[in-house]
Amino acid sequence: MIAITGTHCRIPVKGREMLMNESFSEFYAGNIDDVIVNEPESAAIYRELRQIGKDMKKTFSHIAILQLNNRSLLLTDSFVHPAPGIPTLSKIVANAAFVAGKMGIDAPKISVLSAVEVVSLQMESAVPAAVMEAMGSRKQFGPGVRVEGPLSMDVSLSPEAAAEKHVNTPVAGKADVLVGHRATIPQGIFKTLKLFAKPQSLISVLTDGKNLFPMPLKIMSPEDIRITLNFCDIKE
Repeated sequence: MIAITGTHCRIPVKGREMLMNESFSEFYAGNIDDVIVNEPESAAIYRELRQIGKDMKKTFSHIAILQLNNRSLLLTDSFVHPAPGIPTLSKIVANAAFVAGKMGIDAPKISVLSAVEVVSLQMESAVPAAVMEAMGSRKQFGPGVRVEGPLSMDVSLSPEAAAEKHVNTPVAGKADVLVGHRATIPQGIFKTLKLFAKPQSLISVLTDGKNLFPMPLKIMSPEDIRITLNFCDIKE
């Protein structure tokens, strides 16, 4: 059985609508096979997700996957944690590595974004990014996962920008995943890319680092929703 939380998105699957806490409790108890989380009209659902995660000792995070010019780009966390602390940010990075693995990217290159490529104690985004890189260098996110930060977006994605700024690292210009220390950063990036870059597809999922939960968004096309459901192995 599939549990569907929220009502405003049209989901091309049959399922029973359930409350958020009920649906995840039933999922983790093994009583239902899948949970679909619709984008809410307000932030209330994300507060509930954070509380459910706290109660169940799990960390949920959102990941958007865009296919751009035959390149997959993962962006996180756009919704669940508006201002994560360092412990939560580390879980977000770990969750992203899990989803990348599900895509067949066994050695993902993860960039933790900032405005510059140096660690400045005066810049809010730089310090947590540097901590994530230190954790990655100690293989805390997995043996093949490479995490670097702080890195600007252009250096993360463009080999030319990385060369111009003399940032010669494994992730610079080659990032598979962009991580923001505030939800507004990846959310703004993926909505801008969706509107103006015209990606071939947009996949939107929630994850706890072990499971995938579809989260259709209002800006997604019916085809994007179908691809998201297939990625999460949910049959229409």
